[in-house]
Amino acid sequence: MPLPDDIDTTAPSVVFSTLASPRRRLVLRELLNGEQSVTSLAQKIASEETDSEPRRIYAQLHHSHLPKLEDSGFVAVGDGTVRLVCRRETIEPYLILAERYDSRGD
Repeated sequence: MPLPDDIDTTAPSVVFSTLASPRRRLVLRELLNGEQSVTSLAQKIASEETDSEPRRIYAQLHHSHLPKLEDSGFVAVGDGTVRLVCRRETIEPYLILAERYDSRGD
């Protein structure tokens, strides 16, 4: 597992495969504002995706996205809450890059 404070110790393939999912990127963007509950994250994602139900998103976060983010060393999950464990200035450039690419429509 990578060191939480230094994304540079993480293999690029791990970083990019983790950030490949728009939902995982959205989770990370939300966590830049501070610790949040899984329920709150599910509701925020549902509000951005017109055809999604918070209950279904909650299950996907719990079983898929959050474990991947945790295994990659980006977040810590405990007692229904999620917090960023890597530094904001470390992850933010990757999120900006992905956002730019998404906005191009490629």
